[in-house]
Amino acid sequence: MSARRTPRRPAAFTLIELLVVIAIIAILVGLLLPAVQKVREAAARAQCQNNLKQIGIGLHNYHAQWNMFPPMARCGAPGPNWCTEPYEKGNLWIYLLPFIEQDPVYKLSPPPGPSPRWPSIDGANGQDPATSLAGKVIKVYLCPSDANNVPNSTWGNGWVVSNYAANHDAFHNPNDGGWMSNWHVGQSSWQSRMPATYQDGTSNTLGITETYGYCGPTGNLWAHETVTPDWHAMFNDWSARGVDSKFQIQPTRNQCNNRLPQMIHSGGLQALMMDGSIRNINPAVNVYGWAAALTPQGNETLTLD
Repeated sequence: MSARRTPRRPAAFTLIELLVVIAIIAILVGLLLPAVQKVREAAARAQCQNNLKQIGIGLHNYHAQWNMFPPMARCGAPGPNWCTEPYEKGNLWIYLLPFIEQDPVYKLSPPPGPSPRWPSIDGANGQDPATSLAGKVIKVYLCPSDANNVPNSTWGNGWVVSNYAANHDAFHNPNDGGWMSNWHVGQSSWQSRMPATYQDGTSNTLGITETYGYCGPTGNLWAHETVTPDWHAMFNDWSARGVDSKFQIQPTRNQCNNRLPQMIHSGGLQALMMDGSIRNINPAVNVYGWAAALTPQGNETLTLD
C-alpha cells in the first residue's frame, strides 16, 4: 500500500522577486506616463485649433450677414459723454457671440438697451450679476492647454479672460498706427470688409492668435468694463507694433507681456488667418515675416514658416 502524499503548498514570492516586480511596474508606468501626457496635449492642441476654426467660421458668418467683420471696439456716439451715455458698448468678441452659438449670452443686457452691453456689464458697478458676462464660460474662448485661464472671470462681475487675441490691423483701421481711432463713434466706427481691406489677400493676413489668459497682474479680456481699447483682447496696437509685437515663446506668467501674444503649445503659435485657415507659426519666424502677416495692405511676401 503506497504512502499518501501531502500536497505541497506553492512557494511564496521572495522579497527579491517582489522588488523586481515592483521595479518592472515602475518602469512601465514611467514609460507610459509621457505617452499619456502626449496624448492629452495632442487632444488639447486639437481642441484649441478647433476653437480657432469656430471663431473663423463665426467671423465669416458675421461678414456674410453684415457684409463686414465685427468692429474691434465700439462705444457710444459722438458727444461730450460718449461712453457714459446709454449707447451700445461692445467689442469684436461680444459681437461674435451670436455667431458661435452664444446668442443667449449676447442678449444678457437688460432693458432699455440697445444691445449689446448697456447698462454696464460689470455687476460690481451696481448691475445685476445675473446679467454679467462673468461666470458665463465661453469654451470656444478658452484653450485647455493654458493652466492660466482659471478662473475665467476676475476683478469683478464683468471682467472675463480669453485665450485668443485679435490683430488690430485685421479688424480696425490699418493706417492709424494702432491707436484705435474713432472707435467711440458708434455706427461710424471702423469695420473691415472683404475684399477691400485685405489687398494682400485674406490668406496672407493674420487675424487671431492664441495667448495666455492671465499675464502678470493683468488678463487678456474679451469682456470688461469700462469699455476701453486698453483692455481688449488685442495685439499689434500702438504699444507694441509690427516687428515689436512678435509673440513670446511660453514665458512664465510673471515674465509675459500682456501687449504681446504668447505661444501656449510647444512647436509653434496657433493662428487664424483671415480666410479661415489655421497656421502653426514657427517660433523662429523672422520678425519681419511676422510683421508682414499683420498688415492687410502692405504688399509684402508672407514668410511665416
